[in-house]
Amino acid sequence: MIRPRRPSRDLPDPYPASVLDTVRRRGLIARGEPVLVALSAGPDSTALLAAMASLRDAGEVGPVHALFVDHGLRSGVEAEAATARRSCARLGVPLSVVKVVVGAGNLQAAARRARYAALRAEAARVGAARIATGHTLTDQAETVLLRLLRGAGARGLSGIPPRRGRVVRPLIDRPRHEGLAWLERQELEWCDDPTNASPRYARNRLRLELWPRLLAVNPALEAALARTADLLRDDERALSARARGVLEASPRPSLATLRRLPRAVSRRVIRRLALEVGGRAALPEAAHVERALGLLDGDGDREVELRAGLVARRRGGTLEVAQATRRRGARARARGAPPPQVEIPGPGRFQLAWLGRTLVVAADREAVVAWPLAARTRRAGDRFRPAGGRGSKTLKAWLIDRKVARQRRDTLVLVTDGRGRVLAIPELGVLAEGAAGLSFRVEAGA
Repeated sequence: MIRPRRPSRDLPDPYPASVLDTVRRRGLIARGEPVLVALSAGPDSTALLAAMASLRDAGEVGPVHALFVDHGLRSGVEAEAATARRSCARLGVPLSVVKVVVGAGNLQAAARRARYAALRAEAARVGAARIATGHTLTDQAETVLLRLLRGAGARGLSGIPPRRGRVVRPLIDRPRHEGLAWLERQELEWCDDPTNASPRYARNRLRLELWPRLLAVNPALEAALARTADLLRDDERALSARARGVLEASPRPSLATLRRLPRAVSRRVIRRLALEVGGRAALPEAAHVERALGLLDGDGDREVELRAGLVARRRGGTLEVAQATRRRGARARARGAPPPQVEIPGPGRFQLAWLGRTLVVAADREAVVAWPLAARTRRAGDRFRPAGGRGSKTLKAWLIDRKVARQRRDTLVLVTDGRGRVLAIPELGVLAEGAAGLSFRVEAGA
């Protein structure tokens, strides 16, 4: 059993002390590691900012930076940015403010992608090892309850992970009301997001209508649901690890192997096969997975549709997930000729006409850059080692690990050095070792 550590004697308030307990117990931030705070000027992210500043002053974390992202979707953002600036100035935290372009598709999902790309880019620029977001115990409980109402399984009910890659959630064990009390004690201002009162969103309806009634039944509901998430996350990791082992032994598992596995593991094998082929956008829903599991019974080769143009296919005693239509001739032609590239002699704007995009290049320390660079899409044999990474791997494997869909991998803009080494993937907000002082942005239109 992991016991909470004693609060640091240098922390003057119980709130940052409890946040430090989460940070250490869950292994979120090592002592001295630089942190970038995702700051919206709302109460949760402002409480996080103040807590990280307190931990910095006590020597528990390294330098703290903050980023405010303007999605360009509503008015009133200028006032929120001004509030963020005042809070950062008072706490001695350097702040950057950026405006992002939100792409097409689901608005909330597209805004999230743009926000996290900006956060990754800023973390690389300031040298932050961790990106901290203000998700609280209250957010965790709401997420679990919403997913329960939608019929989610263990994976969905695992809720918000305390850590995913470089992104950490130091407030995940603290309820929102504790953060509000902390802000009052610190006399820090914050802004209300007006969309939080809109009944348009399911989370708001739950928070405003259902949640007060549930708390009347169980005042400790937030902690109970969060504990459920922790337990199911452990179960999900164990089942997923076994599914990974099956695919490491055989990328196209036999029907006999899948029949012998517990149903829970077979489901995860199918989901992972779909993820490797189509990325997160192709992750099958429960009905798709059960349809694929139906291929384990009966005789003969056949296939069933999943989603995002994928099929699960029974062939020769094995099961595979593949694109529904394979245009092998077009792919072979594409492999035969390398994609075009544009030379980058120095900072500026460069048109990538074949992609319909423009690459914007800036450099803080031009003297250490071995110009010219180049912009292109990926090629066979590309490898990548992100800044702070422990080693390089093939770019294809790196993108698959980050759940980038296959159809997107071939159109991502890469920046390479004179030896063809990948220095940056601007649309994902990542830089390689040796790209310090450089920044890149991709804009629509050429």
